[in-house]
Amino acid sequence: MKCTKCGTENAKGKSVCKKCGAFLYSANPNNRVPLTPEQKKERRKALFKGSALGCFWSALVIIGMFIVLGILSYLLVRFVIPEDYFSGITTTSITESISESASTAG
Repeated sequence: MKCTKCGTENAKGKSVCKKCGAFLYSANPNNRVPLTPEQKKERRKALFKGSALGCFWSALVIIGMFIVLGILSYLLVRFVIPEDYFSGITTTSITESISESASTAG
């Protein structure tokens, strides 16, 4: 490819002139060399590999966060909150309050 600034002939596929350092490709796509099918296939593989790896790490971080949250919740209930905190809340009192609210609503 010929440089538009200095006129030096450069190897195909190069993006910078070897003599003056000017960019050989402009934002205008008219002078760009299209990718070969092999290059397209490699680019597609690289994009898929990168996105799959990113999804894997994201899922791993989320699972780790749930594990840490579960451990913290267990420690909070087991050691920080006093045992008598839950003594007023029983299954029978919950069902009684539900039945009372249903009878007053109806």
